[in-house]
Amino acid sequence: METSASTPSRARRILVWVLVVLSTLITFGSAAEVWVKHQLLDTPAWVNASDKLLADPAVRTALAEYIVDEIYDSVDVQQQLSDKLPQDWQGLAGPISAAVRGPVTSTVENLLGSPRIRTIWHRVNTAAHRTLVNVLEEKTKYGTTADGTVVLDLGEVIRAVASDLGFSQSAVDRIPPDVGRITLIHSDQLATVQKAVKFLNLLNWVLLVLVVGLYAVAVYLARGRRRVTLRTVGWSLLGVAAALILLRVVTGRVVTSLIHDPNLGPAGKAVYLIGSELLISVALTIATYGAIIVFGTFMVGPSRPATAVRRSVAPVMNTDATVFWIGATVLFLLVWLWEPTAAFGIWWSVLVLLVVGAAGLELLRRRSRMEFPEARLDVSAMKGSVSGAWDTASSKARGLLGRRGGGASEDPTVRIGQLQQLHASGALTDEEFAAAKAKVLGLDRS
Repeated sequence: METSASTPSRARRILVWVLVVLSTLITFGSAAEVWVKHQLLDTPAWVNASDKLLADPAVRTALAEYIVDEIYDSVDVQQQLSDKLPQDWQGLAGPISAAVRGPVTSTVENLLGSPRIRTIWHRVNTAAHRTLVNVLEEKTKYGTTADGTVVLDLGEVIRAVASDLGFSQSAVDRIPPDVGRITLIHSDQLATVQKAVKFLNLLNWVLLVLVVGLYAVAVYLARGRRRVTLRTVGWSLLGVAAALILLRVVTGRVVTSLIHDPNLGPAGKAVYLIGSELLISVALTIATYGAIIVFGTFMVGPSRPATAVRRSVAPVMNTDATVFWIGATVLFLLVWLWEPTAAFGIWWSVLVLLVVGAAGLELLRRRSRMEFPEARLDVSAMKGSVSGAWDTASSKARGLLGRRGGGASEDPTVRIGQLQQLHASGALTDEEFAAAKAKVLGLDRS
C-alpha cells in the first residue's frame, strides 16, 4: 500500500509523537530547573521572597519566638529587670521575666514590621545571598562563612530588636557575635552543590534550545498534518503549565507534612508558598505560549467555528494596512505594559511574542482577503456611530448636571438659539417651537 506524498507514514507519525512527548518532558524538567536556578541563585528574587516572608504573620510569629529565645539565652533578662525595679521589688525579677515572655514575643512581632527592622532584614538577606551565590559559583572561596559553612547572620536583627525592647546598650553589646546564625549550606555539602550549580548554568540554555529544536523537528516531519501537530504542541505546553501548578500543590503538602511542630506548620507553609511563587510565574509563561499556539492554529483551521470567527473579524483584517498595524501595535503595547504573565516581562520573550504575533496576524490578513474579499470596515459609519454615541452621552450628562443644579445653570438664550436652529431646519413645527420656547422662558405652567 502506497503512502500519499502529503501524508506522513506510520513510522514518521510515531516519530513525531515521540519527539512531542520527549520535548514536553524536557519542557517540564526545564521549567523546574528555571525555578530552582532563578529562585536560589537570583539575588533580587531571593530578597523579594525574603521581604514577603517578613510580611507574613505566620512567619513573623515563628521568627519572633526564635528571636526572643535567642535574647533570653544571650541576655540576663532577670538581671535587666532587677536593675530597673525598686530594691524592695527586685526579688520578683525572676517571676516577672518569665511572665512577660509571651507579651515580649507579641511586641517583637510588631517590631518586625517596623521600617527599621525591615531595612536591616533586607540588607542582611541581600548580603547573605550574594555571598551564597559567590560561593556556589566559586567566585570566592567562602566570604561570609563559618569554617566553610554558608550562613544567614540574623545577629544584627536580634541586636536591633533587643535595643528596641529597652535593653541597655551594655547588655546588647554582650550578645555573642555568633548569635542568630542560621546555616544555609554545610561545609561538606559545598562541593556537591557547586557542581550542581555549574550543571544548572550549562543546562539552562541547552534545554531551551533542545526543546525548541525538538518541537520544530516534530512539526517539520508532520508533513500534511503540521497545523494539527503544532496545535498538539500548544496543548502539551498547557499541560506542562497545569502539571507545574499541580507540582506546587503536591510538594507544598509534602513540605508541610514534614514539619512535626504544629506551631511551625503555618510558617512552613507560608515559606514554601512564597518561595515557590516563581514556579507559578514559569507555569503562566509556558501557558501563555501554549494558549497563543492553540488559538493561532484554531484561527487558521478549517472548522466551522474558526471560519465563523474569521468571517466576523474579516472587516478588521481587511482594513488599510497602516491603520491595522498601528492598531495592532497599540494593542500589543497595552498588553506589554499590563504584563499579564512573566512572558511579557522578559526582553527575548517579548521579542518572540512580537515576531510570532506579527507573523500570525499577517497570515490571517492574507487568508481573510482570500476568503472574504468583500468584507470591509466602514470607517465613515464607525465615525458616525462614535459621534452619535458621544452626542448621546453628552446630552445625558448635560441633563444630569442640569437636574442636579436645578436647571439654573443653563442660559435660556442658548437654549432658545438651539430651538431656533431646530425650527429653521424643520425638525420643530411652529406650534412645537412656540411651546418649547414658552417652557424655556417659564411661561408654560402646565
